Amino acid sequence: MFPILCVGSILSPLTNDVRIFYGVEYLDWKYIPDFPSNINYFFEIKPIMNHVINYFLVVITNLFIPFSNHFAQEILIKFICVAAVIFASWIFARNVLKIRYSFLLCFASLLMCLNVNIAQSEWWGIILAMVSCALFMEVKNYWHYLAGALLILVLLVKGTTGCLIISAICVVLIFQKSIDWVRGGIGFIVTGFLFFVASQTIWLTMLSDIWLAPILSHVGEYDMIAHIGVTVIATTIAMSIYIPIVGIGTIYSAIWIKNHIHEKESKLLILSFFISLCVVWGQGESFAYQYFIFVLPAVAGLVLYERDTPKEKKGKLKLKRENIITTSIVILFVMWVLLYMPFVSFYGGQEKTMNDFFWQQSNDINNKFNFINETNILFLDTGSGPYYFHDVNSSCRYPAPLILQRANPNRLIVSNQTQYWDEYNCVINYMNGENTYIIADGPIGPEDSWFGSDTTEKQEIIKVLKNKFTNVHSGGWEIYKRVD
Repeated sequence: MFPILCVGSILSPLTNDVRIFYGVEYLDWKYIPDFPSNINYFFEIKPIMNHVINYFLVVITNLFIPFSNHFAQEILIKFICVAAVIFASWIFARNVLKIRYSFLLCFASLLMCLNVNIAQSEWWGIILAMVSCALFMEVKNYWHYLAGALLILVLLVKGTTGCLIISAICVVLIFQKSIDWVRGGIGFIVTGFLFFVASQTIWLTMLSDIWLAPILSHVGEYDMIAHIGVTVIATTIAMSIYIPIVGIGTIYSAIWIKNHIHEKESKLLILSFFISLCVVWGQGESFAYQYFIFVLPAVAGLVLYERDTPKEKKGKLKLKRENIITTSIVILFVMWVLLYMPFVSFYGGQEKTMNDFFWQQSNDINNKFNFINETNILFLDTGSGPYYFHDVNSSCRYPAPLILQRANPNRLIVSNQTQYWDEYNCVINYMNGENTYIIADGPIGPEDSWFGSDTTEKQEIIKVLKNKFTNVHSGGWEIYKRVD
């Protein structure tokens, strides 16, 4: 299973969200010269550590492979991801779980799932949390400082992954009964302070970007009571299909909790699941990757169940209860082969069809239009444009103008932000200048378009677009060119 999963994971393509992350950091790396302040120059809705991770991937891949060769670059990126999984699984299994096949269980839990989860912020958050747990359980206590430092990075990968701080502490207390609060706290506080200093000196938009992210993600704007049913249904689907280790681990966690309901470890495991559920419920969007935060408590609960079960006598033919880990790995592998193996499985085939379409569309556009002679481009796109269209800079800080697109008359909190008017003025100035091309996600102007026309500012952008530009390509993207 191990080599098949390694090769399959490396050959699976990046999902669209990760291409957005990578494309934004490519712009930072290529066009903004001042390192390290360039790392979050262009806006992407995730916090600073997501920028740092993807900036690192950009630097490493472009040292060996040109940006235009995305096929080879994605293989290298996925190779790095698999290497990170191997390391995190090894150290977490060795220091924390300490049972047979626990390495393969961790490895399977991070890769045997819907490909859209891989390399998302939640995925990297789990890896950091696993390493932090393992370092807290090192005998040499100087590692505990680094363990605490990693927990602040978990928070800065994505705000909602902050719940993994609680989950990681719960896991350490479950398997070790104690935690080095002093050294871990020092590492956490010092690292957090250094990031705060950086927000005042290096990454001046870091804190305002963090504040803006939940606003643009509609956090807290849903009818939370009505959304309970949606969350339960989506959680069931995510646990059963999209992230199957969560479904398996939750079942055995529930059995173990039932048998140990009065013990401290049971309460810690319940807290870990509960805080994860609250975070998913609060986001109100039910994207599959958001449920990846359940992986840590699910793995912990599954291992607790196996450690708690008595070993059967030798010679019995029935399935031994202590082999539940190996059984789970086999189930995960079978589901991965049938559903997620790249190119040939159910979702893998769908993903290939979608990827082929967008690669064909972007290649046609790159060949048809001479973008390379443009100094910059206005992207009115969902964010993937910088990844697909080579050697063009973004004219504005928002390669995906979410701050304009997600404003409407009922969301004045967006239009009241300073960044909103900065982006609006950037778009208008570009369109009123002598620039040539606009790349958009679908037609700009119709009521049902992605961009919309429900604010005065959007209507003004549409008006200038109709007066000064014409649509010269329709398909995966809309290309607008200035009228001579």
